[in-house]
Amino acid sequence: MKSGVLGGTFDPVHVDHLYVAEKARLELGLDRVLLLPAALPPHKSGSVSDYPTRLAMLREFVRDAADRGVCLEIDETESEFRPCPSYAYRTLERLKEKYASDSLTYIIGSDSLFKFGEWKYPERVAASMPVCVYPRGGADGGEDGVAKECADMNARYPGARFFAMGAVSRGVSSSLIRFFAETDRLELASDMLTPSVYAYIKKNGLYRGYAAMVEKLKNDLPEGLFRHSLNTAEWAVEHAWLGGVPFDRAFTAALLHDSAKPFSPVSAKDAYPEGTADAVKHQYDAVTVLKTEYGITDPEVLDAVKYHTTARPDMSRTGKLVFLADKLEKGRNYDGIDRLRRIASKSLDDGVAAVLEHTLGYLHSRKETPDELTLSSYEWYNNIRRQNGS
Repeated sequence: MKSGVLGGTFDPVHVDHLYVAEKARLELGLDRVLLLPAALPPHKSGSVSDYPTRLAMLREFVRDAADRGVCLEIDETESEFRPCPSYAYRTLERLKEKYASDSLTYIIGSDSLFKFGEWKYPERVAASMPVCVYPRGGADGGEDGVAKECADMNARYPGARFFAMGAVSRGVSSSLIRFFAETDRLELASDMLTPSVYAYIKKNGLYRGYAAMVEKLKNDLPEGLFRHSLNTAEWAVEHAWLGGVPFDRAFTAALLHDSAKPFSPVSAKDAYPEGTADAVKHQYDAVTVLKTEYGITDPEVLDAVKYHTTARPDMSRTGKLVFLADKLEKGRNYDGIDRLRRIASKSLDDGVAAVLEHTLGYLHSRKETPDELTLSSYEWYNNIRRQNGS
């Protein structure tokens, strides 16, 4: 029997998982596709729904798939290793024992492929079974970029058999679904979920851990600024995978980045860096607001908010993400923004360098003086870009 193994956190499981499973079955001539939920995902440093909840959603998903004529099976092998992390090398070796008479193929997304070297014992995963990679909706250079990376993996790891799937996923994101749920707009994700999974999330009130924070911000900000904050958070959670930023950090920092703007400046002039323009001071004031009004203590979130307008050299992954989200969210519309969005959708570092270059050009055209941090950040990130040959 030929079996495909489609693993994931499935938090929540969505229609792209169904699309990928069915396309893999057809392209690879599979007899079945096994859905392998991670019991304790090692790559998820933020909050993850508990295993029983994700398993319950997965069962609803399998029933919906059967109604569409797609037969899927759930494999709970990774639950055997709890409370240890769900490392793929160990799970795949166990599956080979469990399904000794099967020909197994591991199915992963291109986002996982491009971070494969960071996995635990990647050489053991690569040698365990063929790895079929589905491109993520035009990201990572599309099919050509994935095919090239597969070839690199085959050259790097002895016995590896990476290859690209012909079908490209449609880019549905579990993080985006969570974003809509957290902002009390789950209906916007209805076409991203199968009917029973949607009903399960709604009935059980899943992904509402930030409801109070969202409501407070909505009451504190003018309508237009709140809408910008939502748009910024949406861009951030959609692109967080580029830097491996956990949902919680991406969502919190991006949503609250302008929380002080209506009240700024609130401190004495000498409390800000010398030469700071009034329009920039809200980024520094926001740190106080996040601490005192929202109880945020995560240093990376606070630092990202502190420099979201000017940027700074050597920002954290969250800092780069929020800086870009603020400048590129869907409500923005200025000359050159489509090009900047394309660059940033492939690399946070290249995106920051390009946005800073555009910003300095814009300020120069208006004969305005840039903030010193913006100038030093421009030099920092363009130096990285030159080093990388970008």
